[in-house]
Amino acid sequence: MTASQAVDATLSTPPATAPSDTASDASSDDTTVVISSLPQPATGAAELADDATVEIPMPQRVLRKVGSGWGLIQGHREGRSLIPRRSMRQFVEALVALAILAALSPVLIVVALAVKWTSEGPMLFRQERLGLHRSTFKIIKFRTMSNKNSDAQHREFVKKMLTSEDDVDGGEQGVYKLVNDPRITPIGGFLRRTSIDELPQLWNVVRGEMSLVGPRPVLAWEADLFPPEAERRFACRPGMTGLWQVSGRSTLDFKAALELDVKYVEKKSVWYDISILWRTVGVVFNRSVAR
Repeated sequence: MTASQAVDATLSTPPATAPSDTASDASSDDTTVVISSLPQPATGAAELADDATVEIPMPQRVLRKVGSGWGLIQGHREGRSLIPRRSMRQFVEALVALAILAALSPVLIVVALAVKWTSEGPMLFRQERLGLHRSTFKIIKFRTMSNKNSDAQHREFVKKMLTSEDDVDGGEQGVYKLVNDPRITPIGGFLRRTSIDELPQLWNVVRGEMSLVGPRPVLAWEADLFPPEAERRFACRPGMTGLWQVSGRSTLDFKAALELDVKYVEKKSVWYDISILWRTVGVVFNRSVAR
């Protein structure tokens, strides 16, 4: 059996498993309907990559392999985002993010000017990260590093944390983040310790690319080093804060952080998010876990 035949066979499920025509008509163009109970085809699955998108003989439908299961993406058109349209929760999050941006606008302006005046380069740092279902977006932060630098040291450090069986710290025992990173500007160190550099990501929340709470958005090359079980972290939007940040921050290595990301996805709820947001306030002012 070929991979395509395996996919067709997988779709031959009872009507209760697949979305009905009525539900399909009611869905918006970019709505993603994930059928979590769809099993991975037993035969031919090895022929498909972990993030494979397979065309199936249904109008404007694609079946996307997500981790060990399959998600049916409705209304997908080539060149369009696979991210579904916003839920009420995301709409509320966007309003909250806008309100915070408005309230903190004087602080944001002062910080932006300080970044510009103390080092050469732009006030804001933009970088492509992976979001929901590994879709890409540009994250926004205050620039905390010199304008021209190499990330070779950071890449090597992350690679060792994810692939080595030995304990790898960042230059200070018990701290899993590069300590005394020469790329960081004088004001950049302060912005990182206080997490002020992350505030511009509120605009990513307004745009629907991020949530207030969720796994932190990662780089594509970092994700390529993740163990297979960490794929579940991409089942929800990345967040400005998350279970990793309130459980140890820089005192946790990357492997432990990935385990917490998966745990968050499994327990995700409105009240769980509220509790994480509340704990984040205390963590921001806790100097023992901030670097």
